[in-house]
Amino acid sequence: MNKWKNISFLILILVIIGVSIVFGAEPGEEHHGVTHTQLKNLLWFTLNFIALVLILYKFLKKPVVNMFKSRQESILKQYNELLEKKKEAEAKYIELQEKIKNLEKEAQDVYQNYVEQGMKEKERIIAEAHAQAERIKQQAELYIQHEMEKAKALLREEIAEASAKLAEELLKKSITEEDQKRIYKEFINEIKGRVLH
Repeated sequence: MNKWKNISFLILILVIIGVSIVFGAEPGEEHHGVTHTQLKNLLWFTLNFIALVLILYKFLKKPVVNMFKSRQESILKQYNELLEKKKEAEAKYIELQEKIKNLEKEAQDVYQNYVEQGMKEKERIIAEAHAQAERIKQQAELYIQHEMEKAKALLREEIAEASAKLAEELLKKSITEEDQKRIYKEFINEIKGRVLH
């Protein structure tokens, strides 16, 4: 406000000096370069200009100040919004960087998990194969043992039959009629002895 008072005071002094020059000169005096009429016109132009400036200042001060204030507020608002957006963008950038780090770690974890699962699956398959091989081995051993028992039994039967045939042939060749009677009597006596007891 003091600034405008100083400017108004300066303009008033200039006007007074201009008026005193214009009205202080005598009509008969010669002017070098500038005539009395020119100075008078200059004074009127200056007064009109000052009046115009004062009128414009009086009527346009509020709208112009409001316009500049509005513009300043708008710029400030845009600046604050841009600052806010910048902060949000920085926060988003940091968040995305963290997500990228987490994604790398998650990918590593997933890869490690798959490797571990693969190893466990491999071990399970190997263990299952060993168990199945053991079962097959046991079944084969049981089958072999069973077949050997069958073969032994068959062999025993064949040996018994061969022995019986051989014994029969030997007996036919070596037993006489007297030997047959004696064996028959011994067999009967043995049976009687068992029945009596």
